[in-house]
Parts: sequence; C-alpha cells; structure tokens
Amino acid sequence: MASTESNTTPAECRFDVNNFVETIFDQQVHFQVLRMKDSFIVWIGSEEAKLEGLAVALKTNIDKEPSTTSLFGENVDLLSGTLAKKLAKATEKQVFVSYNLHVDQQLMSLVEKRLHEEMRTHPEWF
Repeated sequence: MASTESNTTPAECRFDVNNFVETIFDQQVHFQVLRMKDSFIVWIGSEEAKLEGLAVALKTNIDKEPSTTSLFGENVDLLSGTLAKKLAKATEKQVFVSYNLHVDQQLMSLVEKRLHEEMRTHPEWF
C-alpha cells in the first residue's frame, strides 16, 4: 500500500475569552465575549451565570439582512435574536447572543450602547 502525504495545514483551533462589567441602572451587567475564527458568542447577564437561551444570526446570499433564529430557550426571546442580527450586520460575522437580563427597553438600549463602545475600543475581541 502506497503512503499518501497531505499538503494541507491543520485548522487553527483558538478561542479568546474577554469579560467586562458595567453598572447600568444600579445593576451590574456582565458581558462575556468568546471569539472564534469567523464568529463570536456574546453572553450578557447578571452575576448569576445562566444560559437561558441562545440565538444566532448570519449573513446569507439570499437577503442583505442577516438571517436569525433561536437555537434554544424561549421563542419569545426576541432580544437575543435582535441583538445578534444587529451585531452580525455590523461585523459581517456569524454571531451568537445569549441575553439573560429582564426585559426592559431602556436597559437593552444601554446594554447595546455599552457593547458597541467595547467593539470600538477592542475590535480584536469580536
């Protein structure tokens, strides 16, 4: 049996984890970003780490708006999907989001603003 050599290079397997905290409306909001090669996961929640739902958004060739779906959790969790879609559009990457705070439009607005600040300050995290 003849040996075969491969000229392929193994894929780089790398995850970068970055955390930051912001006090919003007297509540500590924790952010964790897990960056992969062409995608990232954003977890947003309180001190108690829980993953209640997860949504994903990515660009497709069908539509200029990213496609979004809930992977698990409550189907009514529109906040994770909405934020994933906005981040996928801004970064042109596949984005997973788990938003684990109470539903409050003002809070969500400030959380999103803080996340965008971090993206401008540390683009290498995303």
